[in-house]
Amino acid sequence: VEEGALREVAVLVYRESRGGEIRYPYFRDQFVGARLGDDLALDADIDGISGATLSVHAMQRMARLALYLDGVARGETAR
Repeated sequence: VEEGALREVAVLVYRESRGGEIRYPYFRDQFVGARLGDDLALDADIDGISGATLSVHAMQRMARLALYLDGVARGETAR
């Protein structure tokens, strides 16, 4: 996270039989530049991956949490 926006997203380990596409740049790059809105939702539209709904949702949760914690650390987000 840099200046309140996602700079980079990485998948360190993926062990499931489906949804491995979340590791690829074409999916991860959708998150770059995303910010957290007032409603704590990402301001970017993230395209899903067929058969990987849980993986995509986990990535979105990770992105929201990273942005939220960054905001708390910088004193811009209420706890």
